[in-house]
Amino acid sequence: MIINGAVNFQNETALININARMISKSKLRNYFIKRCDNITESLTHFCESGDHEEIHRLRVEFKKLRALVSLVSECTDNSLIPSEFRTAKVVYKRAGIVRDAFISHKQHIAISPVESESAGEFLELVTRQFCSKKDLHMLVITDWRDLVKEQFENIGNQCSLLFYRKSLSRLEHKFTVIRENELHECRKIIKKLMYLYPLMSEPVKKELNINTDYLDALQEEIGNWHDTLVAREHYSVTEGDISRHLKHLEIESAFRLNSICILTENFHDKISSV
Repeated sequence: MIINGAVNFQNETALININARMISKSKLRNYFIKRCDNITESLTHFCESGDHEEIHRLRVEFKKLRALVSLVSECTDNSLIPSEFRTAKVVYKRAGIVRDAFISHKQHIAISPVESESAGEFLELVTRQFCSKKDLHMLVITDWRDLVKEQFENIGNQCSLLFYRKSLSRLEHKFTVIRENELHECRKIIKKLMYLYPLMSEPVKKELNINTDYLDALQEEIGNWHDTLVAREHYSVTEGDISRHLKHLEIESAFRLNSICILTENFHDKISSV
């Protein structure tokens, strides 16, 4: 646990009169359809080419949809969209198994040729299993898209603004005292806000006045730090080259954590655009 200088994030509850403009249901619908189409495109490309960047892209599109569902849940009474998302997430979870196997294989190549062979075999296995269900996965996504796409409702700017205020307040509270076990969750919150920002109306963006470059740099550094933790979990042996590699990871992890502490100092001031 690391304590940052305490900051005073005032509860900015005053709302501007911006209901004349909102996020239209057609804008939400188009955003949703685009994400679904990108998922099926990446799924097809991965199973044809084996390019693991396509799995990464697929999962990013799912994360954008998860952010959208959280906004819909907060600002409308629609229960169908969140419930159907839980059904579609099976594709995301199965893609996650492939992604984790790919990352593990890369890490093993770096330090242990013997273990990398085993990791490579596992990667091939989970890839075959995932792509053997490609048609089923495609059907899950397209059925979900067709069922949900006409269910969106307009989302008022007042609710969008409150959605961001609550998330930023939560982040600011967590960054007052840095707890390592909460940083990954903080990154998820930041990425959710970043994914949804293009949907926000100009009055909301103007009122929020968010420094998106700062947020992006912060989530990137938390991601770099988290990567060192994941890498360390793969290597418990403390001999020779592996021991030296672990020591390097520990040093990098400490460096990244210190960088996060510096970045999150005075979060309330830094989050606002200059």
